Formats: sequence, structure tokens, C-alpha cells
Amino acid sequence: MKAAVLYDTTSHNLNLLHWGHLEAPDPFFAIKICNRTIAFVSELEFGRFRSQSTFQEVHLWSEFRKGSSSNTPFWPSFFRFLQKQYAIDQFLLPNDFPASIYAEIVSVVPVAFDAAFFETQRAIKTVAEVGEIRKACTVAAKILQKTMEKIRNSTVKDGILYHEGKVLTSERLQGEMEVDALQQGCCAQGTIVAGGADAVDPHNPGSGVLREKQFIVIDFFPCLQSSHYYGDRTRTVFKGKPTEEQVRMYRAVQECQQLLIQRIRPGVYASELMSFALKFFEQQGFARKQTPNGCEGLIHSVGHGIGLDLHEYPSIGSQPIRLEPGMVVAIEPGLYFPSLGGVRMEDDVWITETGCEVLSPCEQGFEV
Repeated sequence: MKAAVLYDTTSHNLNLLHWGHLEAPDPFFAIKICNRTIAFVSELEFGRFRSQSTFQEVHLWSEFRKGSSSNTPFWPSFFRFLQKQYAIDQFLLPNDFPASIYAEIVSVVPVAFDAAFFETQRAIKTVAEVGEIRKACTVAAKILQKTMEKIRNSTVKDGILYHEGKVLTSERLQGEMEVDALQQGCCAQGTIVAGGADAVDPHNPGSGVLREKQFIVIDFFPCLQSSHYYGDRTRTVFKGKPTEEQVRMYRAVQECQQLLIQRIRPGVYASELMSFALKFFEQQGFARKQTPNGCEGLIHSVGHGIGLDLHEYPSIGSQPIRLEPGMVVAIEPGLYFPSLGGVRMEDDVWITETGCEVLSPCEQGFEV
């Protein structure tokens, strides 16, 4: 029998949070055998873990350290105990397992690194988990719509946007969105409100004044403070009259996202969705190309898993990953051309037995 092993904090290793559904600021030890999870914690956490966590077994860490001394290395004896107690044939370790512990146990018990096992631990969500992601998506949708309304109601002076008499900047909208998130029980950091040239760089958070006749990409990903599940939404808006080419680019991204969502169902491979998007944009006249200044067009994958982390397995990119019921993925095609700007649209979808469901639909955006 194989046992997966973790020794970390829940903030650094979200699989620990997933196994026990309880945050802990200090490192603790846990193993997973089949679907049984077992934690070894300090006196500081023992009572809380026994009453509040979802670990099937919770043991007091100090009970296992009593017999250790400077002359008797603890970790080898502890792993031998686990091997015997739970009939373990092999211990599976993540790639970032502490090297010092590995060095002590590698010649004592059978161990192997298995990055794929730990990467895919959270891929299939329970109905309860989907419910938490839906809550976060609902918060994201409400705040995004409120932000788009501010841009819609803005006035223009010398090409600069004003709202309620004050200049609209990326920083102002980012701050207002993140404060709104806190008031709704979420933490939001790194919010993207990127206009003009900033929007051409997908992870540029944006800075400075917002102007008319430029795409403004708003990417918002609040995390529920109560459960740590994320929602992830992106909309692109435009104040003023766009050019025909800008309209065509926005419509291409909008249609591509809709077609991608229509294609999502169990058994479809992520690489098929990526290939479809690249071909679709090429047919629309927005092919990806390499230039002396970098890549233009669709320059990232068309989606990613979402849950306890903002980006988790599976990536909806070039890898042939088979989609399964219970996965929740963000679908976010985008186009980026310095001459036109950047456009991205993103929604979170839950893969069901027959297709998929968009979690908490949100206003589309564009011309506001």
C-alpha cells in the first residue's frame, strides 16, 4: 500500500488544507492512505484539529517524539513506525518535500517522488467545493459589474476618464474592488485593471489614468476568507467609439470563449480546446505570431483549473489532459496586439456528466 506524505504549512501546501479543511500557520505532518487522511500535530493545534478538521485521525506529535534524542534520529524511526502501523509499501513525496528529512529516510524506507499525484489531488471537486467556488464567482461578478458601471457612467475630459469628479485610475478601481471584496467576506489581491498598452501584457496589473478609446482589461479573482476557494472573472471594456478592427478583435474573443464553453464535456482533451482556439483566431485574421518585440495574438493557454488555488490542475493548454466530471476550470481566451490593445474574457465552468455549467454568469462588457 502506498502513502502520500506531506510536512508543511497549509498556506504553502494547499493539499494539506484540502485534506483537513483547516488552516494551520505552523508546519505539521500528514499522510494519506487511499482516501484516509491522518495528521500529527502539536499541542497547540491538537484540540482544534480533532474537533474542526476533516482528518480521519489526529495524533499528538509529541507522543511520537518522546523517545527521540540527539543519538537517536527521529525521522527514520518515525517512518519505520508508520510503515509497520499502516502496512505501507512505499511513501510518495512531493517535489518540494524537505530535503533534510528525505536525506534521513531514503535509505531506511521505500520512498519515491510523485509530482503528478500531488498536482492532481484537488482536480475533482465535490458538490460542496463547487458551491464555495460559486460563492466566490458571485462576489466577483457583482463587483465586476459595479466596476463596469463606474466606467460606463464616467465622463471624458481630454481623453481621460472621470467618475464622480475624480480621475479614474487603475489603482483607484483596484483599491475599490478589493475593499468591496473584503466587505463581502473575500480577500482580493493583485487585481488587474489594465488599459491601453498595459492590457497587451496579460499579467500587467495596470497603472495610471484610464483613457477613452482603449481596451481596459479587468481581471478579478477574490478568495473566500471562510473556505479559501477562489472565483476568477475577466471582462474587457471600452469607453468611446472603437475602430472596426477593435470591434472585430473583441467579437472574436467573445465568440471563441462561447464556442470553447460549448465544447467542454467529459472526455474532451485540454489540447483539443487549445488547438481549436488557435485555429479559430487564425481564421478570424488574428493568428499568433512571433515578432522582434515578442509574441502577438493568443499568447497563453485558454484556461486553468481553479479551487483552493487560483491556478491549479488542469491547465487548458497544449497538454493532452482529459477533462472529467467534477473539474472546475476557468476559460479565458485572449488576444494581444500592441497596435490594437488587449482583450480577454474569462468565466469559471463546472464540468458535469453531460457538459458544463457557467458558475454565476456575469455581464459581458466591451462598449460601456
